[in-house]
Amino acid sequence: MQTVKSFAAKNGVEMTIRPAQPGDSCSIIDTVRSNAMERSYVLMEHYGKDVESEREYISGLDGAKSLLIVAAAGDEVVGCLAALQADAGRRPETTHILHLGLHLREAFRGLGIGTHLLDYAVAWAVEKGFKKLAANIFTTNKHSLGMFTKAGFVEEGVRKNRIQVGREFISEVLMGKIL
Repeated sequence: MQTVKSFAAKNGVEMTIRPAQPGDSCSIIDTVRSNAMERSYVLMEHYGKDVESEREYISGLDGAKSLLIVAAAGDEVVGCLAALQADAGRRPETTHILHLGLHLREAFRGLGIGTHLLDYAVAWAVEKGFKKLAANIFTTNKHSLGMFTKAGFVEEGVRKNRIQVGREFISEVLMGKIL
């Protein structure tokens, strides 16, 4: 599989998708934090809370079991996708599952970038022999729910009132795709 892919976003901006580098740490953290508060709160538990811990996280990824890619417009990282083997590969009965998390800066949503990131991850997962993809998406994120559905993911369940942000409870849709 080609590791760097280029394409023109719907707004004409030339984009590059490539594996994340330790030097992308600050941009990845900024991208994740640029999302809605409830998503950022939950996601920062999986990503480094600061630039140095994010660099260590990226450097320590096992390329056979996990993928972290970025979408960049020139030198600016505008999106990222993490694909991590279920249970970090420690449970033989779940090693076939790959969990996905996708994040785009608001100004770059609706331009096809998320679809390109997702397509890249699906091709990588097939190449690595994964059999199922999984994603957890908050019900407030209608755009992502639509994109994952269009990519062939189906709803497998809903975690009601998964998190509380202020006075609001937000549910989470569990989605999956068999490869």
